[in-house]
Amino acid sequence: MSENHALWRAHVLANHILQSPPPPSNISLTREVCLQYTPPEVNESYGFDVKEMRKLLDGHNLEDRDWLYELITQSDLFNRKIRGGGKVFVSPDYNETMEQQREISMKRILYLLEKGVFKGWLTETSPEAELKKFALYEVCGMYDYSLSAKTRCTVLVVG
Repeated sequence: MSENHALWRAHVLANHILQSPPPPSNISLTREVCLQYTPPEVNESYGFDVKEMRKLLDGHNLEDRDWLYELITQSDLFNRKIRGGGKVFVSPDYNETMEQQREISMKRILYLLEKGVFKGWLTETSPEAELKKFALYEVCGMYDYSLSAKTRCTVLVVG
């Protein structure tokens, strides 16, 4: 990191801290605005175009990413839960034993294999195919980094 960039970051942080109002003298703890959390369900309006932000951050293969994410959210193998507003959330269950986690990871990989996620991963070598692989690894990694790593290994072994 360059010295100028480090100074700039320090300046931004200092301004953020200095602009906070001083805590009242009679209260030992107060909430800072930057530490308050509001669930996204409460406020769905954004000060920016979400689709443009996604193009900027994800960059490529947005349709493939959406397709794989939909596969993940549709399967109960991925510990699917429906929360407020009918939104579907998926998350790994880390309360299982290591052996149970390994077994469910293999079931998840086989599910993705059956759905055609890995089609052409060993035979296609074009730059577009490589970008697609990276995009799908990232989606798996959003769910569980270990699944992303296991997916890479399984594709090479099982093919």
